[in-house]
Amino acid sequence: MKKIKKCAILLIFPLHLSLYFTAGHGYHGAGFYLTELLIMQLADFALSFWQMDLFMAKRNSIRVFAKDFLPYLLQNVLLIAAYIILILRSERDASILSSRFISGLAGCTAIIEVLLGALVTFVTGAARTMMYHDEKR
Repeated sequence: MKKIKKCAILLIFPLHLSLYFTAGHGYHGAGFYLTELLIMQLADFALSFWQMDLFMAKRNSIRVFAKDFLPYLLQNVLLIAAYIILILRSERDASILSSRFISGLAGCTAIIEVLLGALVTFVTGAARTMMYHDEKR
C-alpha cells in the first residue's frame, strides 16, 4: 500500500488519457466532456492529497515538506511530458473542428489541470505545514 501511495498521482493518467482520446472523437457532447473534466480534477485533488498526506502529516518545516513534495512534482512533470508527446505526435490539421485539434485542446486542458493540481497541493501543504509549526510553538 505504501508503494502505491508513493506513485498515487500516476494512477490518474488513465483518466487523463480517456479524456484526451474521447474529446477528439466527438461522439459525446460538451456536457460529457465537462463532466469528465470535473471528475478528473476531483480525482486528481483526492489522489494528490492522499499521496502527500496533506491533512494528516505533522511536518514542522517547509524544508521537510519541500523534500516530500519533490517526488510528487517529478511525477507531475512526467505526466506533463507525456501529454506534450501526445500533442506533438498527433497529426497536424488546421481546421478548428477537426478531431486532432480538439484532442490537442483536451491535452492542453489536461496539462493546465495537472499544473493547477500541483499548485493547489503545494499551497495547501505549505499552509498546513506553517499552521502545524505555529501550533507547536
